Amino acid sequence: MPSSLDHLYTLQRSPFALAPAIHEFYDGAAPRERGLLLSYLVLPMVLYPTTQKYLIAANGRCSLRTLCNNQSRLVGLVHNTARFKALTHASLLVLKAERSIEITENLAVKSVREVRRVNAVEKHLTAARRLSLIFAEADVVSIYRMLGFKSL
Repeated sequence: MPSSLDHLYTLQRSPFALAPAIHEFYDGAAPRERGLLLSYLVLPMVLYPTTQKYLIAANGRCSLRTLCNNQSRLVGLVHNTARFKALTHASLLVLKAERSIEITENLAVKSVREVRRVNAVEKHLTAARRLSLIFAEADVVSIYRMLGFKSL
């Protein structure tokens, strides 16, 4: 029988609760070709405590290179990306159904509405916004390579 902790975990990890973080990421990013692939990195990086702490404290001097300098921020990222894949898909479906984002033929994602901040976790939104700024400097393939992925 599920405990109250199980129910709380389910509520915190629902697509409705986490979709605003992905939306905030795209709200802060310029649309780019194959930008949809970056959505798979948002939740694992925003929810992982070490990376989240770095992103929240990030300033204008922070870059993808400085993010990757400390490997403890990236521990388990490949595994967590696979683990969060279904949740990312569901969150994207929620955003698409709400007409909050548009996805073009070349997989560019554009935010078309304001981010729904009601019941969203503010530190997730802040981390997602800062992540979009860090990712702005490189193309999608370079980002995945620098983060240690062998394939997209």
